Amino acid sequence: MNMLAHKEILLRGYQADVLDNARGGIKLGLRRQVVVAPTGAGKTEMAMKIIQEAEAKGSRVWFIVDRVTLIDQTSERFGSYGIDHGVIQADHFLTDYSKPIQIVSAQTLARRSNYDLPDLIIWDECHSRYKAVSDLIARVDRAKVIGLTATPFTAGMAEDWDGLVNSITVNELIAQGYLAPLRIKACVTPDMKDAKKKFNGEYEEEEAGQRGITVIGDVVQTWISQTAKHFGGPVKTIVFSPSVKHGAELCRQFADAGYNFHQISYLDGGTDDRREKIAEFRKADSAIDGLVSCAVLTKGFDVPDVLCGISCRPYAKSFSSHIQEMGRVMRTAPGKEFGLWLDHSGNCISFADDTSWLYHYGVDRLSNAQKKDSVTREPTEKVKRERFCGECGTQMEPGAERCECGWQRPARGEIQTVEGTLIDFELSTKTAFQPRKGLRADCLKDPRRVWNAALTYCFANSRKGPEVARKWAYGIWAGVYPGSKLPHGLFDMKHEAHRVSVDEYGLIEREVKRFRKNNRRSAA
Repeated sequence: MNMLAHKEILLRGYQADVLDNARGGIKLGLRRQVVVAPTGAGKTEMAMKIIQEAEAKGSRVWFIVDRVTLIDQTSERFGSYGIDHGVIQADHFLTDYSKPIQIVSAQTLARRSNYDLPDLIIWDECHSRYKAVSDLIARVDRAKVIGLTATPFTAGMAEDWDGLVNSITVNELIAQGYLAPLRIKACVTPDMKDAKKKFNGEYEEEEAGQRGITVIGDVVQTWISQTAKHFGGPVKTIVFSPSVKHGAELCRQFADAGYNFHQISYLDGGTDDRREKIAEFRKADSAIDGLVSCAVLTKGFDVPDVLCGISCRPYAKSFSSHIQEMGRVMRTAPGKEFGLWLDHSGNCISFADDTSWLYHYGVDRLSNAQKKDSVTREPTEKVKRERFCGECGTQMEPGAERCECGWQRPARGEIQTVEGTLIDFELSTKTAFQPRKGLRADCLKDPRRVWNAALTYCFANSRKGPEVARKWAYGIWAGVYPGSKLPHGLFDMKHEAHRVSVDEYGLIEREVKRFRKNNRRSAA
């Protein structure tokens, strides 16, 4: 490793704010803080700045990753900034326990414990709750702990951390040019009706894979046609597969079509072959057209010049996995204007409202966030009909009745189903949460603040307790945004009366009066 020439860590404004807030938390006695930041926010750079400061004070630091596949990527990043380090992973060529900075595999940590313990622990992808890491944090009770995650939705996370430091939203990163926007295509998907599920509520991998095999021909042909349309030909691609058998069949059919795809899975016998495939894939002129991932490249794997992602693994509950997968295609690279996402799983429809809410607002409460992975979602034709042109498949403007292609939205009550078509899919709160026709208040642009105002009003005026107040507030909110569901986790949020503006409170009062007036008419 060349330790002589290295880059300087130059923090963006919001990154510096995150570190200041984390330091402030430490001064307040918060030992375990989790930093929530989307893909592209620079979590590793923020962590390395913390590490450099800790090293200057003579502290020992462990940076823990939850995948062996991320060891080399992280080590390369550390080396580029001149951070000398060892690696705690079986038979790794950088093993050197004497160095104060160590990159640690969580799996190796579970099998060994005879090391000099750290003063600072930084846990990357901390939403993956490893008992070995939790035990380490409990054992080294003098050590400060910083967790890093883009998706803090794992049940129980609120119990693991003393404080949360929020950074920036996905939409803000896109607006500032730090993330590439996605063009999402909802494609042909397998029928998952009555599919077997595991104890955690997710689809059983082999059955999901077997059902997915029925549409692999569409996967290959759609990739060929869409990459030709958007990029003029094949581009570097990552595919997320539900099973090893499904991934192998994908590779075979891509090969039959003349393209070089390789599978990387949890069943790989050794790390050398995987390391060679990933190293080749990282090259600008890689001989590999695509990597097919079966449960190994979902989190943290960064190859910025990947232009296309294909989702073939349907999720019933795991919103976090869906977000992590899409993040792999949103890194910026020279000449990259957008990433193309081909959804053959139905996930972009199942998690549409949750995704648009997260991209716009981010996360501010672990106790609410963790509920996003606890409720089953199903893709519905209703979402397609509400948001896309039934003829050409393009995203329509909010409230528009006619598409530019001339297609007229069916009148309410008519049923129109378009099967086997490719549709454009936009992730934004602008299209996900549309107010009732006739409402024009400026505050309607922010459904989260409207919900807070509804909660505040109902808690102030209900005499039947908090549960009834929340149900009343939800009825008001649903009347303002008919057809939209309140994102999971917000129902139980604590209302903040001091944040309610006059126009927000006025909107809620008018909605209550309207409801009561309509009820009186019905009674008459």
